[in-house]
Amino acid sequence: MVKREKRQRLADSSEEHGGTQETKQEVHGERGVVEESMIGEMQLKRATTDKRMTNRQKCLVLGSRNISSRDRHLLLDIRNLMPHAREHPKLGRTGGLGDSVIELCELHQCNSSLFIEAHRQDISYLWIAQAPRGPSVKMQLTNVHTADELRMAGNCLKYSRPLLHFDRDFETQPHLRVVKSLLQMTFNTPRYHPRSKPFVDHILCFFYLDGHIWFRHYQIIDTEPKSLMEIGPRFTLEPTSIFNGCFKGNVIWKNALARTPTEQRRDRKTRRLEKVHMNEAVKAKSKIHKALNPAPEPNPLDLVFRD
Repeated sequence: MVKREKRQRLADSSEEHGGTQETKQEVHGERGVVEESMIGEMQLKRATTDKRMTNRQKCLVLGSRNISSRDRHLLLDIRNLMPHAREHPKLGRTGGLGDSVIELCELHQCNSSLFIEAHRQDISYLWIAQAPRGPSVKMQLTNVHTADELRMAGNCLKYSRPLLHFDRDFETQPHLRVVKSLLQMTFNTPRYHPRSKPFVDHILCFFYLDGHIWFRHYQIIDTEPKSLMEIGPRFTLEPTSIFNGCFKGNVIWKNALARTPTEQRRDRKTRRLEKVHMNEAVKAKSKIHKALNPAPEPNPLDLVFRD
């Protein structure tokens, strides 16, 4: 009984000390020497590789302080598509927009930025710029549908490397070549990024039609032949102007067909007033028709034969 208590006491003391080296305890008794050993738990090492990320592209993704809930969810969807994205709280319009974004890019060590600017919660603009010297493009954001809103059947691995597809128009028109370069540097995942996955299972498509850039996100289905299934989000961009600086500078290209937010609001009010005037004209015409064609008077004999 005493020998058993000694062995238990020695085993407890060896567990308290722990370690990875083999420890030996000698217990002297009447029957000889008893040796006990304990081996520590095996530790797993992180897998290492000689390949390192050479394209250290980081993008700062943020929005203005008065953006709508739909634009806020769109920002989350864009961040989920970009493992090299860096987030920041909403930015207020206290001073110059360009100086503030350049300072934030230096703080987060980013060389590009994607910014959603809202105007009275009814019109939004998407800025894409290279920091700190530019260029930058300003595009109006319309027809926004987030991934949760669409609920498409497609799916892909988070932070996997995407393919980028551009229309032929992005090579034929000069201003679209600048836009294509900015979109490539923003949405392209750097090779061997620590957060990226070594899989290519989705594609980002940019189509140019009717003066707008249409964004679509598809899953690549491994079938014969290959097929696509939309994931979301989807939105439309209308390029309005290109600057030679980061969110500032001289305008090197401007869309002649683009309208300012004030003009768009005035057009909406004009259309609403036109619709009201049309309804009033229909009501007035109906009154005149009723006055010229009165309803027949009720016949008193109809009450005699009523059951």
